Amino acid sequence: MPRRFGFVGQLPILLMAIGMFLSVGELATAATDALDRVAARHVAEARKQTLATCRDRGIELPPDFLAWIDGDRMLKASVYGCRKDPLPVLLALRSLEIDLGEKVVREDHTQLAVAFAIAGSYASSGRKASGWNDGDTGRPGDDLPDVSPRSLLVLECPGDPRIPVDTKDSTRELDAFDHVINFLEDHPRIEVEVEVRELPPLEYDDRGIAKPRGKPVKVRKMVERGLVGADVIASTKLQGDFNAYMAANGHPEITLDCGEKVVHRKSTAAVRDKTVRASIKAAHDLFHDAYRAKGRMPRERDAAPSESESMAWFIRNNHHDFSGTDRIWPRFPLAAPWPILMMLVADDQPLREREEIWSKYRDEGEFRTYGEYIGGIAQQFDMQSARRVAPFPFSYGSIQMMWKDGGVCGTMGNIGARTHRICGVPASTAGQPGHCAIVFMEQNSETGRFRCRGGQYATGGDEVTTVHAGWNYDDVGGRRPMVFHQSVAWAVNHDSEAFIDAMVLRRAWDALDETARSRQCVRWMRDVMKKNPYALPLIDGIIAAAPDAMAAIEILDAFESGFEPHAAKEFELYRRTVRNLGHARILALPSPSTKAANERLLEELDRQECENARLLARCWKDLGGEVFFEECRAASAEYLGSPERTKIKRMSQRFAGTIRAWGRSVKSGRQRKAWAESLLPTFAGHELLVVGRKTSVDPAFVVLCGFAKRPVPTVAELEAAAAASDPA
Repeated sequence: MPRRFGFVGQLPILLMAIGMFLSVGELATAATDALDRVAARHVAEARKQTLATCRDRGIELPPDFLAWIDGDRMLKASVYGCRKDPLPVLLALRSLEIDLGEKVVREDHTQLAVAFAIAGSYASSGRKASGWNDGDTGRPGDDLPDVSPRSLLVLECPGDPRIPVDTKDSTRELDAFDHVINFLEDHPRIEVEVEVRELPPLEYDDRGIAKPRGKPVKVRKMVERGLVGADVIASTKLQGDFNAYMAANGHPEITLDCGEKVVHRKSTAAVRDKTVRASIKAAHDLFHDAYRAKGRMPRERDAAPSESESMAWFIRNNHHDFSGTDRIWPRFPLAAPWPILMMLVADDQPLREREEIWSKYRDEGEFRTYGEYIGGIAQQFDMQSARRVAPFPFSYGSIQMMWKDGGVCGTMGNIGARTHRICGVPASTAGQPGHCAIVFMEQNSETGRFRCRGGQYATGGDEVTTVHAGWNYDDVGGRRPMVFHQSVAWAVNHDSEAFIDAMVLRRAWDALDETARSRQCVRWMRDVMKKNPYALPLIDGIIAAAPDAMAAIEILDAFESGFEPHAAKEFELYRRTVRNLGHARILALPSPSTKAANERLLEELDRQECENARLLARCWKDLGGEVFFEECRAASAEYLGSPERTKIKRMSQRFAGTIRAWGRSVKSGRQRKAWAESLLPTFAGHELLVVGRKTSVDPAFVVLCGFAKRPVPTVAELEAAAAASDPA
């Protein structure tokens, strides 16, 4: 049998034999039917092994529970086929059913339950959330979900855990923290300016009838309040009063010296003086520790809820009646296919934190996804915390503390993502170069189609965004670029059942030995494209098994051929990502053994519009001579001559990345410098980049200057040089 032409068993031979008598459509159906049989066999074997493990460990599961799973092909595939070890998924689903009831799990919210079960199966064995233990029998003391009998869960959101201590208790000796609190609470009230939300003042029409008041608006007003730690840190007078008070009460060793408004409520400047900063940190720690010790702040953050508690909380909210209000509800369907819900169920915010945000949306329509942006001081946690340290019912790490203290992009992204999830929308923070954004799922109310969309972008688009939520669809997990999560929505839109089948097939694919995967990779790619062209978990696995460079080229061609009927501008990043995965696989493989093979590979890479700078550099170097230098110069000239260079800023950033990759591929510092020097003349007269009304130094030129160890000229210097060289 020719290399890379085999399939599981004799199915390929059978398909070839019957192909002479089938139409193209019938042959495609035969190929997908073959994949379906592979998936069914994998699920059946996984089920058999999982139930055998249950018997070996003495774990008993109700026959009707197992029959319910077996009675739905897609549920069965989800439970037994989407993880290498399905046992945690199976037991988690049963644990949810014990806590929430059969009707909730089997009839009303099956997809949500499966999402919780699969997401929970990715948790580490060290996880100690309620319902998850640390042994091996599925009972208390195990690291598997608890399936022992128990009463139905009664959802209870914890109250404020603080228990105020009497800091003037005459029956005991007062300690330093008692005196810290007494200084603050006995101090006369102070007047401060605050921002509050109030309803607009009432206005009346000509008939004397009040007009609608509209929504609350932000106003600033002066209010009286008690003294807090932050006030003392900001005032030299209060620091002096505090030091005298502590000395008079037997603690002269406790003194504050934080300066006048060095850290102030309106401050956005970071302190560089290490001595002053150390004093401010010590002051913050003193007040923070006193507040916690005396019940003015929680001693620790609330515990994360169990999967059952979290699911019950989302379901309770989903059933709330918003009729007669202007609330958008539901903001996202809890009945969506489970792959779409994975970002939602990963939320581990304590219920008390969620409840406050949810209550404000439920009762007032408040949906705040952005807090106070405070600038550079946010990079210094001790400084940021000191400027607003005060009694507070929530701990650091909570969304409430983020609202109170403010922050920069990371805080804003967290506020946005957490608020979306609290209101039932799958969402996550996401990283961009030097920035934190958010992403979230949404559904078109008219078409029912899903998409994963970004928000709070600043330094690029989807192509530079990496989602922080785990991409838990390939048995590996971890963070992946935005397009991976977008592909989940597209795959579900195309055919949700075929997407789940593809995840099962990824497990079946991983179970094959290396020789079998090498033989079958091209055939599998062709057939999976007929099943679901957005099934990235399986597509990624197939590409990763390419045995050599030309096999990877053939796999990508199979992908492109299968994707052609679905080609649209919306999916260009997806296509480019798959292509880049294939070219990254080639880079991970040994170089072609002959010059002719390398030349052929370069031709194929050029045809496929390869963007992998490191791969191209390796191929050019393998050809020897001056090829590497010449190709770099030619590519630079092509970039500089492109009309898109001055229209699309990201083009220059991408080419700067290409230059950087080429330079790093040159191992010798001396040779790297010579290489950069040889490219710099190509940029002569093109060092400046004008995009719209903004003029800047081309980032690719900046990178070259770095490799050449030259100072980078300023825009003014380059403009002056250009003017001097202009004969006119």
